[in-house]
Amino acid sequence: MNKKREAEFQKLRRDLEESTLQHEATAAALRKKQADSVAELGEQIDNLQRVKQKLEKEKSEYKMEIDDLSSNMEAVAKAKGNLEKMCRTLEDQLSELKTKNDENARQVNDISGQRARLLTENGEFGRQLEEKEGLVSQLTRGKQAFTQQVEELKRLIEEEVKVRPQNGNHPPQFRAISTHRRLLRHPQRLLL
Repeated sequence: MNKKREAEFQKLRRDLEESTLQHEATAAALRKKQADSVAELGEQIDNLQRVKQKLEKEKSEYKMEIDDLSSNMEAVAKAKGNLEKMCRTLEDQLSELKTKNDENARQVNDISGQRARLLTENGEFGRQLEEKEGLVSQLTRGKQAFTQQVEELKRLIEEEVKVRPQNGNHPPQFRAISTHRRLLRHPQRLLL
């Protein structure tokens, strides 16, 4: 029974360790994914800044062209509108990437919380295992003491039989032995 219980505790411990490793691997994968997303976000920000710089340059050029060539004002306005639309599209993409990044960060935090909970449960299982082992040790010592008492009672009974008078009367010095003999017939009384 104790071996079965110990095996169950060992299995629980292995399961917890395996689950912890799995959660750590998942957390590492999510951290890598987050780092990749951040790098991609940084690259897109750089691209957006370059586009913005380009837009500002073109805007200045268009303004000069408008001043110089008022007849081309409609074409310049159309080009500006297209560029602003592109800028809004990129800003929308940036916002979406930020949302995904926030979600990844939340998942990392959730997994960290799960890992902490599993570590706490693992510690609790370890404490319970120590308690059970202590109980087994205590029961083993009790069994050894009980065995010693039984052997001592057997020895006293053997001595009583050797020196018992023929008439069957018990001398006073063997009354305690008779009591021990009754206890030996009912060993459960030794535990009371």
